[in-house]
Formats: sequence, C-alpha cells, structure tokens
Amino acid sequence: MPAPSGRAILLIDDHAQRKTTLSSRLRMQGFTIDVATGGFHAIHLAEKNRYNLIMMIDDMEDMPVVEALSLIRYKHDSASLPVMIMRSPGKEFDREEQKLLKEEQVNEIIVWKDEFSTILRRIQRHLV
Repeated sequence: MPAPSGRAILLIDDHAQRKTTLSSRLRMQGFTIDVATGGFHAIHLAEKNRYNLIMMIDDMEDMPVVEALSLIRYKHDSASLPVMIMRSPGKEFDREEQKLLKEEQVNEIIVWKDEFSTILRRIQRHLV
C-alpha cells in the first residue's frame, strides 16, 4: 500500500500511554500513524504497508530494538527507510548494540524527554 504523501510513520512502542499520546499528537500534525505494540507486530505491519519513517522507543517485551529493526530491514529490503530510535533516560545502548545499530543504518538515536516540538522537528527533517 503506498504511503500517503510521504507522511506515513510506523511507531513501535509497548508503553501504552506514551504511544497513545505521541501517535495522537502526530496525527494532529497530519501524519498517518500505524502503531505496533512489539517487534513481531511491527514486522507484520511492515510486511503489509509502506512507511516513510520508523520510530522505535526502547526495547519491546518480545524483542530488542536491534533485533526488530534487523528483521524489518532484512525481510523488506528497506535499507533506505529512515529510522529514529528513542531511548528513555538511563537506557543507553552498550557498545555491541551501538555497532549493530550502525550496521543497520539507524539515522538517529535520541533520548526520550517528552519534548514534542523537538521530536516533530527531527521527524520532519527525515521526511523531506
């Protein structure tokens, strides 16, 4: 399915309140948002739909961010798809994870501070 006007985002987060708040605010800005509750759900959605950006927040209960991203990229040949990974404060990646994320061509890793205007600017930068 084609992405509507380059503004389709797959948001992957298993934190219910944060996911709901962020997806609602992005929809109000005119983005089309699909929400995945975990890695396997994200892979399923990526098989069915075309996205212009993937946003992943922290590790999911069913798999780490690195594994989910690797499977999405491998199965769907989407190396050029922009990816933003947001981490909660205190949940930094170790060296091995950083190496794997670099190999997966992650565009940006940011610390989640619930600053919507900053997140919105970063999203728009990737969707130009």
